[in-house]
Amino acid sequence: MKKRVLISCVSKKLDRPARSKDLYTSTLFKLSYRYATSLKPDTIFILSAKYGLLSCDDVVAPYDITLNEMNAGDVKKWSERVLAELRKRTDLQKDLFVFLAGQKYRKYLLPHVNNLEIPMEGLGIGKQLSWLKQRVSNKDLCAEIHALFQKAERYSFPFDVEVIPRNGIYVLFEKGEDGHGSDRIVRVGSHTGEGQLCSRLQQHFINEDKDRSIFRKNIGRAILNRGNDPFLEQWEWDLTPRKNREKYSAHLDFARQEQVEKQVSDYIQRCFSFAVFEVSDKKRRLELESRLISTVSLCSSCGPSDTWLGLYSPKEKIRESGLWLVNHLYRSPLREGDYGFICRMLRSS
Repeated sequence: MKKRVLISCVSKKLDRPARSKDLYTSTLFKLSYRYATSLKPDTIFILSAKYGLLSCDDVVAPYDITLNEMNAGDVKKWSERVLAELRKRTDLQKDLFVFLAGQKYRKYLLPHVNNLEIPMEGLGIGKQLSWLKQRVSNKDLCAEIHALFQKAERYSFPFDVEVIPRNGIYVLFEKGEDGHGSDRIVRVGSHTGEGQLCSRLQQHFINEDKDRSIFRKNIGRAILNRGNDPFLEQWEWDLTPRKNREKYSAHLDFARQEQVEKQVSDYIQRCFSFAVFEVSDKKRRLELESRLISTVSLCSSCGPSDTWLGLYSPKEKIRESGLWLVNHLYRSPLREGDYGFICRMLRSS
């Protein structure tokens, strides 16, 4: 699935021809464009009331037309023109479309798009500006989070299970990875079951079963892909469901799988350390996990080293984000009050 971001044009423009991404000069457009780039999309399009669908580097002259001045019939004709271009340049059924565009600009496009997000739906201009400012200023917040966890109690293998809270969030660091002048956060994780934080960490660090730990599976994928190892195909098989065991067991090289599991254990136990903090409430825990992941993934100054193992991952989201994660990337970062809550939990742990 490819990600396409669509930004609507604005009235405030330069007085000369320019690339479309530079033509529009309002704060709302500039913040929308910065936020769009932080999502690391495949394409950013600009919805122009005059020109229709624009690529960011299309050079166009300024104009005084907006969709807000058009009647419904004209807006429909404009939308049909845009849809014709989208059909040529995207897959309306498979691609993900993120609309940073007003209701008039998107109204007649939405029924033709299968996968979509409207992050600022229902927000007025003032609240849109506030929403965007919070997200594009993420660099400083990410630096604060890194500084906070740098001071936290750090654990590595073998760790004392008695000191791990029953319920909470873990933050992983990887040897050789730096961010904001300290050890770089490479994964944030949690758990859904009651009292299962320690068990989750053991599944990652100790239990040699990649079908119970997507983190282990992703480490193995990168190790195997780095060596162009054909066993990667079998490593992808999930033997948890009974029907898969019946389908694959006769064909699986169990001895080779055991070897790779040991390689994964060795790498994780040597190269990863972690901090934890308690969050008893499940809903709060999962929300904070998601926001922490988004905070780090949205930061443009917090990337992987040239030698990071994750760059060999067959998973594009891992390579692009610099995190051993594929979910909760580039969404809503930490909100007001979240940082203080994490500080309090770390102090009490």
